[in-house]
Amino acid sequence: MSKIKRLPLHEAQKIAAGEVVDRPANVVKELVENALDAGSTQITVYIEQAGKKLIRVVDNGSGMDPEDARMCFEQHATSKISSVEELQQIITFGFRGEALSSISAVSAVTLVTKTEQAEHGIKLFLVHGETREENIAACTTGTDISVAHLFDNVPARKKFLKKDETEWRAITQVMHAFCLDYTNVQFKLVHDGRQIFLCHRTETLEQRIAQLWDMSLAQSMLSFQDSSADCSVSIHGVISHHQNYRYDRSMIYLFVNRRWVKNHQLSQALIKGYQHILPPGRYPAACLFVDVEATQVDINIHPRKEEVLFLHPVKVTNLVQSAVKKRLEEQLSAHLKKPIELASVQTQNTMVHQSRWMDSRKAFSFNRITPESSSLNVSNSIQPAVVNSKIQAIDRIPHDGSGEKNAYSSPIHGEDESAINQNTSVQQQVFTGPLLQQYSIIGQYNKTYILVDHLEGLFVVDQHAAHERILYEQFGKRFHDADTIKVLFPHIMTFTEHEADILERYVWLFQQYGIGVSRFGSHQMVLESTPVYTQNVSLEEVLRQVVGWVEELNHVDEAHVHKALHERLRAQMACKAAVKAGDELTHEHMKKLLQDLDATNNRLTCPHGRPTGWLLSLYDLEKKFKRRM
Repeated sequence: MSKIKRLPLHEAQKIAAGEVVDRPANVVKELVENALDAGSTQITVYIEQAGKKLIRVVDNGSGMDPEDARMCFEQHATSKISSVEELQQIITFGFRGEALSSISAVSAVTLVTKTEQAEHGIKLFLVHGETREENIAACTTGTDISVAHLFDNVPARKKFLKKDETEWRAITQVMHAFCLDYTNVQFKLVHDGRQIFLCHRTETLEQRIAQLWDMSLAQSMLSFQDSSADCSVSIHGVISHHQNYRYDRSMIYLFVNRRWVKNHQLSQALIKGYQHILPPGRYPAACLFVDVEATQVDINIHPRKEEVLFLHPVKVTNLVQSAVKKRLEEQLSAHLKKPIELASVQTQNTMVHQSRWMDSRKAFSFNRITPESSSLNVSNSIQPAVVNSKIQAIDRIPHDGSGEKNAYSSPIHGEDESAINQNTSVQQQVFTGPLLQQYSIIGQYNKTYILVDHLEGLFVVDQHAAHERILYEQFGKRFHDADTIKVLFPHIMTFTEHEADILERYVWLFQQYGIGVSRFGSHQMVLESTPVYTQNVSLEEVLRQVVGWVEELNHVDEAHVHKALHERLRAQMACKAAVKAGDELTHEHMKKLLQDLDATNNRLTCPHGRPTGWLLSLYDLEKKFKRRM
């Protein structure tokens, strides 16, 4: 008996559908692409239950006659090509003839369509690929197609759908991409009966960005264009300037020959253009359009046409990186030419630094120390200092256990990592014992490091890392007791609607950390109270960071998300409230910081894994100066 069997057609179609459609956002993408290919200038998308219940796309395009309406659901039926050779010259979206066939195989589809010449339209109703009804319909020119109960007949596929928030996010990303790509088309998006946006036709990309996100971001975007020497590749678009950045890549949109694509090489080239301009872990907002000769790009390498393959990828990525870098340098040069009152800025910064220090002390009831001799004798309860005998290089500094890299794992002050390792003396050792033996404070070096004449040698403390660890540990024990300040004039912050939705879900978390924030309209949050220790900190930046974390963690369960957010927010608040490199500290401040560090658990590193201090032993110093052999 033969082991190989021919699958029934309806089963084969369900399996094939998984290659083209694996989530509601794919359906939205395919249907809107069809509407654009039909020449539509107005497209409305209705979504229910993040697309799991209903996806409906209504357009004013050319429509279909009855014969085409029936044929469009057949497998490999297409009006775009007749042979594989034509793929190289294809400029429309849909061309394989798989989308509607695949979609109808795993859902219930209702199609109403009419051409301009026809007196009436046609209405078709299909369930799992089979036509159940066909009727004459009175309708306007264009197409109205509804996809209901996606994957109801494929439970194995349905159970792998993400939670509604995640699937909805994917749909909004698809719709934003279409809006940015086709500014000459009016787009309307409705979710569960609520209008999310209505983007009228615009003349410029900046105007469309203002419609989708906010006016301030649109006004900060920098337009640019460039082309390769042989003119086979050209690029244009808009990028955010150096003062406006994101905490995730969600606002980076890449288009190749008018197709929204996901291409790691292009994305990395864009980000490399911002090298040494944006802080580590920060990302730009950008809409990048790449136009390349059809023969030099393969748009057929992915079943859902989400990826492309360039014939000469290095040429494209080098052009993107250099164009972005050049445009940013032009903007920075123009910015630096503006007169700046340096003296007043420095004075203001000094006042803020001192205020931040005093606020953090006040919030956690730090005991004031009276000025005494810089030498300090510690009680007998503290054990003698112990120095780790194993020498540790900078690149082997212990992590905080999270297993994740972060902004603080990069070389200090942007130096080359190999150069740091070469210049790092092998005599440097991580200080592991109690700090406060008999010691004296030598002073502050470079307004960043506290130099301590210690019993064991020269001890160098990073003031920011040390204070950050102190606050992090104290926040874990006494965060809920921290005093809050009612904001005299509530601060209104503008976000995208999706970002505001995320923040509204975690209002309870912010309240636990003394941050009083609430929803204010569809795109705004209002800050009503702040913890005492952050009254000089930009909490809007903290909230935007939380949005980035939630986006990053959307693949894990809610319990793990809550745990991770607690830890990261605690570390972020400690970082923001701690004294910074460049803050000038008084002798009393340095003395108090060293005392608190000595009484703190996990004092070897800051919450991000950077060391709080290094010990240079007297023996090793004397060897350097040839006093010992």
